[in-house]
Formats: sequence, structure tokens, C-alpha cells
Amino acid sequence: MNFSYTLKGGWLSAEKGFCSELNGLLPHQKLLLLSDGSLTLELELLWRSIVEVEVKFKGTTTLSKEAADYLEEAPDKEAMEREVWLTIEGKRLVYAHSIIPLHCIESGLKEALEAHSNEPLGRVLNTRKVFFSKKKLEVGVVICHSASLDLGIDEDSPLIARRYMLYNSEGPGKWIIKAAVTEVFSPEIISSRYFKQR
Repeated sequence: MNFSYTLKGGWLSAEKGFCSELNGLLPHQKLLLLSDGSLTLELELLWRSIVEVEVKFKGTTTLSKEAADYLEEAPDKEAMEREVWLTIEGKRLVYAHSIIPLHCIESGLKEALEAHSNEPLGRVLNTRKVFFSKKKLEVGVVICHSASLDLGIDEDSPLIARRYMLYNSEGPGKWIIKAAVTEVFSPEIISSRYFKQR
């Protein structure tokens, strides 16, 4: 796994509101950052083209303490991990990393994600009619060397990122899916210079 980043200035919680930090962003940029829906669908609507996936990594891992704390799970549990670029017409737009504890995904959905690992997560969920919500949505500025190098920009470039918990359950402890998702945006979509940090 190559996915790692350095957070600059801390995560800002969308649930607590941070309107002043978003004042420099355009409406569609705010939509991409704060939407509760499928990023895949939103990108396709904005670009009027199909989102494709460039897989950087897929496999299994164990939950780190940080990931476990964020997901409200015990550390060292086995999890699916995937790291991809969401692309349109070959252009890298969003670097997406997801971790799904194996005990937090319905078996049929796990098989579908494994069989369609070259498809965006949102598309696999929509195809299977798995509705989902997001919580713990946070936005921040990160330094992500692997994303910057793939984009051909300086590896210390500040990039806008968001993270959230994606979930659907049939009741307490009965998960259809629970995943930690982090998305790093290309400056072509959202430049960090328009994001005002506290």
C-alpha cells in the first residue's frame, strides 16, 4: 500500500459547519466536497463522461489504530483495502482510498466488490441497489506524495481532501457495508488556494 498523507491544520468537520473556509470555492466544488451522494455520479454529471478506475492497490490489510478508531472498531481486524484513481478520459481526478473491515460487509457485496474492483465503489453499490449514507465527513488540506507524483506536480503540493464513513446497516452490528473512505482531489478540480484554513 502506498497511500499515506500528512494533514496540514487538522480536519474540519462538516457536521460542525465551516462555511467561512469554503467561501473561495465554486458551487460545484462545494457540492463535490460536501455531498452525501455518490462522487462517481457527481463527477459524471459535471464532466458529462463516464468515470473509470485506475487501480493502484487492492488487497487485504489489518486495521490500524487510527482507522479502527475512526470506524469505531477494534484494531487489527482484517479488512479489504483499495486505492484507486477515479479518472475521466484518462485524466486523474480523485485519488480514493477505502478500508472495509471484513466483518462489516455483506458477503454478496464483498464478492461483487472483488469481482468488479476496476469499477468505482459508488457504481458497484448503485448497481446492486445498496443505498448508503455518510457520516463523520471532514475536509482538510494534505500533502500526499503518491497522489502528487501521479499528477506530475511537486510532491509537496497542498491538496484538498475529505474523509468519511460510508455505511448501510440492517440494525445494530448488522452491516451491509461500513467503510472508511479518504478522497484526495486533483488541483484541477479543487485547488487548496481557495480553501481558507483556520
